[in-house]
Amino acid sequence: MTRKERSDKGSIRINARDFRCLSWLLEMSSAYEEDLAIVLDPARLTSPNAAKAVLRRWRQADLVQAEGLFANRGRIVRLTDDGARLVGEVDHSAAGPVTAAVHTAEVARTRLLLEHRPPLAGIPVVGWVGARHWRDEHEPAVLAGAHVPDGVARLADGSCAAVQVERVNHGISAAIDVATDLLRRFPRVVYAVPAMSGGVAAVIESAVAAAAREIRFAGAEPATALVISIPDRLRGALEDQPDGGWSARAGGCHDPAGDTKAGDMKRPPGVRGDPRAASTCLHRPTG
Repeated sequence: MTRKERSDKGSIRINARDFRCLSWLLEMSSAYEEDLAIVLDPARLTSPNAAKAVLRRWRQADLVQAEGLFANRGRIVRLTDDGARLVGEVDHSAAGPVTAAVHTAEVARTRLLLEHRPPLAGIPVVGWVGARHWRDEHEPAVLAGAHVPDGVARLADGSCAAVQVERVNHGISAAIDVATDLLRRFPRVVYAVPAMSGGVAAVIESAVAAAAREIRFAGAEPATALVISIPDRLRGALEDQPDGGWSARAGGCHDPAGDTKAGDMKRPPGVRGDPRAASTCLHRPTG
């Protein structure tokens, strides 16, 4: 007796984990291929090869496209129009060069970095508001000229932090304008700079310090700012440092928004700024 052939033989079936990860990809717009392995399995038990097999299945179903650009970053993955429709976005357009997706892929990596490293002050990141949603929620402020951050991290204690990714040196003047707005509107700001963007972190630190002086001169108190480095390989950075890279080391540190030495405060390696940046937010952003 011959076995009855399944009616869905040869088709690609999507499970709950696929749907969750594809929805995350829609929210972030793009992500590096290796970073999706962490989204698929936050415990990082899934091997990179197993994650690649999942991505291959998505591509066979025409749900995503993956394109290479940087040798040290891996392929950038974006939803196709069919993939976006699957997770509920009818008006999505996948058109555009892969270069346009680099910034959002760096933002996605920054989000994962903040979520999967142990929190600086014991306050885990529990939520994320993307730039598009933040713009929609604060339309009057945006129309009035408010800068739209790349994301807003929500912490377990109800506090929040604006997250700004800076890949290119746009000049100190432009950087000061952005920093002034963010340091006025948010109680905490996290700047993230790719490790390969040489010199950008120094410009950001100078801009934050200048913005803080301007805000204090006006009689207000600026937010605390932190500048972190986005690693070339996220999974490797997390696995090579079991504590996630946030372990303290001896030595003073400089808060670019504070213009004062933090004395005996401990600073995590690869992090510029004052670890007090992870203190509880006292108020929510206005506007």
